[in-house]
Amino acid sequence: MTVRAKFFLSCLVAGIGAIAAGAQAAEPACNSLTPAIIGGPVPGKNSDIAVLRWLGNANYEIDYRGQVFLFDTYFDRTARNHDLGFKLSDIKRADAIFVSHAHFDHMADVVPVAAQTHAKVIGAPLTIETAVKLGLPPSQAITVTGGESLHFGDVTAEIALARHSTIQAGLTDALAALYKIDSRPNTDAETAHNKEVQARGTFAPEVIDKGTLAYGLVFKNGFKTVLVGSAGPITDGDRAMAQKFGRADIAIIAYQPHPVAEHQVEDTFPLVKLFNPRLYLPAHHDASFGTWLDLGLEPLFMKLRDEMPATKFAAPLYRSPICVATSGPKRGEVVSLRY
Repeated sequence: MTVRAKFFLSCLVAGIGAIAAGAQAAEPACNSLTPAIIGGPVPGKNSDIAVLRWLGNANYEIDYRGQVFLFDTYFDRTARNHDLGFKLSDIKRADAIFVSHAHFDHMADVVPVAAQTHAKVIGAPLTIETAVKLGLPPSQAITVTGGESLHFGDVTAEIALARHSTIQAGLTDALAALYKIDSRPNTDAETAHNKEVQARGTFAPEVIDKGTLAYGLVFKNGFKTVLVGSAGPITDGDRAMAQKFGRADIAIIAYQPHPVAEHQVEDTFPLVKLFNPRLYLPAHHDASFGTWLDLGLEPLFMKLRDEMPATKFAAPLYRSPICVATSGPKRGEVVSLRY
């Protein structure tokens, strides 16, 4: 490489770093690994930056203009999962809690999180029924079935009836056998903890086609974020939301549970294509120890790069702030991502 080329490259890198540093300096939340739900900084009421954080499994936090929205509540997880970097008891803030569906790995902690934050819990009838049985005060619940519009300050939440993914017979047994081959057995205490956590949800078959919701958050300036916690087949509700939204700015769509990428991409990609987002963020792609494996995102990202070049993507880490412009020429672009 010539001296001139090296100089040009160093200037380019410095320029990119300056842009990221400028965004971080302007917005403290963009440089903090402390989620807002446990007391971290939140963008001010005049900021056009939205801060998103993946908090394990399908949990996401979305912070915008002083408000904190939480998608799913699964923090006190089954044994031997990756460390989130904070505890359930640390959670203290949320303006609304949107629950995808009533499987334990999406709602196990909805009761304590609601109690600690005083936020309303939004979910399908089966989800709310399960949560109330677990101790959620009915006055803190909002039951929705799809087609509703709810308002939380300047943010509107659109609701769609979605569908949960399904798996072929024998898959969970095969994955459990793999864990037995490649890791030690659970201790008695770990087994007991798993049973307790799994009881904080339901395995009712109605979850599949009656109990799974997709959410769309619309900011006052028209910026739109779609959240889909399970990559089932596209429903009429999904289509109606996509038609109403036009192009989404951000789509957070699950990438789980098939361990073979060819199969998983077939499930997730149609939903990404339907909402045609400016930015795609994955969810539900990390391991559930003993059941699901950590999934590689590269096959899906390569398909997006090749077939949807106008859709960007990012691979989040627990708690890392992904800062996105919600207006102007950079709308839907990541202006800062701290790993």
